[in-house]
This record gives sequence, structure tokens and C-alpha cells, in this order.
Amino acid sequence: MAKKPSGASASEMATGNTSGFPLFFTAPKPLELVRHGKAGLLPTPDVSFAATTNSILINGVEFVEAAKHYPIVFTQTELPLPVAVVGLEQQNYFLDAKGHWQAESYIPAYVRKYPFIFMEVPESREFVLCIDESASQYHEKVGKAAQALYEGSEPSAMTRNALEFCTAFHNHYVITRQFCTALKAAGVLMPVRSDAKLFNGREIHLSGFQAIDEKKLNALSDEKIIDFHKKGWLPLIYFALMSSSNWKKLVDMAGERESTDRSLDRKGENRL
Repeated sequence: MAKKPSGASASEMATGNTSGFPLFFTAPKPLELVRHGKAGLLPTPDVSFAATTNSILINGVEFVEAAKHYPIVFTQTELPLPVAVVGLEQQNYFLDAKGHWQAESYIPAYVRKYPFIFMEVPESREFVLCIDESASQYHEKVGKAAQALYEGSEPSAMTRNALEFCTAFHNHYVITRQFCTALKAAGVLMPVRSDAKLFNGREIHLSGFQAIDEKKLNALSDEKIIDFHKKGWLPLIYFALMSSSNWKKLVDMAGERESTDRSLDRKGENRL
């Protein structure tokens, strides 16, 4: 299945795998009838694939909800991208022992669309809907509980919904790239690090990210502020700034995990 959304690159790697694939994906394959005609997915709340990351890519449209639960920062890449910080180490604090996301907490769209993703075909600049065949819910043959990827020779309703979701995600991603390009050009992003000390004295240091500097933001010209306002970017900036109150929440969550896991090092330097 191919789809050509508007915009250029669709790189969705905030932090990727050593394989070079986007985060969480290890065996993405283009969705096609010959290969996946009898395959399906088991419906499950298990998102344990997101357990060993501390940051997840989000789009600007998600800031209003993400800011209620996570610090929103930006990657230290050539083009900074916004991420929700979900842990101070290489762990996602929002997953329980069963691999379920913490109740009442916003789940980023990047997680919700797994195991589907758009990947670009360089020769044609088309974006092909792919599925991660390594996903635990993926089955080569549809069983009684699995939802089929195809119904006969046509994509199933689930597959069509996945295509629509990934299309919307990509379109919002293109807009988010424009926002981040403007932030970088305005010079308001500054490298920062988070240092935390738990109740038992263990120190955690998280670096490798950028945040919006309020002083530099306030020093922008009226013309630039008006431009940001007209483009609808000022609310995104304010949500990112307000989200910094969630760092304390992460420290508290780290302390709770510490009480049940005594195998961690006393000190550690971590990066997004």
C-alpha cells in the first residue's frame, strides 16, 4: 500500500535503533497483499515495546495533552524535533509490569500507531505504509482473536484506519518540522541537562537535549513574535515552557522505582 502525503522527508526518528530503523521498529516491511494477505494483529493494551526509551517523538498538535504529563524538550539534531520525556534513564516510567501505559496519562501518537509506519521510497518519493513484523501482536496467519490486515484482496477496515492515522501523523510532522526550523533560526533553543538526586542519595543526570530559553524568547523582536502568533506557534512555545513542571514528576517516579529495584548504579549519566 502506497500513499504520497504532502511534504518532504518523513524521518520519524527522535531516537532510533542501532539498525537505523525508526524507534521501536526492527523489521518493518511494506504492507502488501502477497506477503500479508493472511496476516493479522492481536488487539492488546501491551505496549512493552516502548519500555526501554526515555523520550518519544511528538507532533505540535499533541503539545496541549503531552504538556500535562511530560516535559517537552527538543533533540540535539541538525533539525531539532520535539519529544516527550518519559524517564530519566533508559526506561519508560509510564509502563507497568504488564506493559500497560499508566492510566489517565496521554499516550503519544507515535506509540499508538505502532506497528504501522510510513517509510519513504527514495526513487519515487512515495511513502509506503509498512508494518513491523517483529511486533508481538503480529501474526502471519489470522487466528480467531486476530484482526485481519486484508479482507479478500482489499485492505481491511483496520488497515485503512492505520493508513489514515499514519497520513495524519505525517502531515502534522511536516508542520512540526516547520515550527522547529523556525525555533532554531530564531536562536531560542539552548542545550540543557537535568540533574536529580533521589531520596536515597542516588544521582541521575540526563543530557543530550535542548529547551526553549525564556530570556532569548523574550528578546525576540515584535515582528518575530507577531510572525509566530500568525502561524499559531506561540501556544506551542507556551505549552513546552509550562511542561517543565513535569520534571519533578519524573524524579518522584524514579524514586518510586528505586524502592523496588536495588540493582541500579549509584550514579549514571543518561542521554535522550
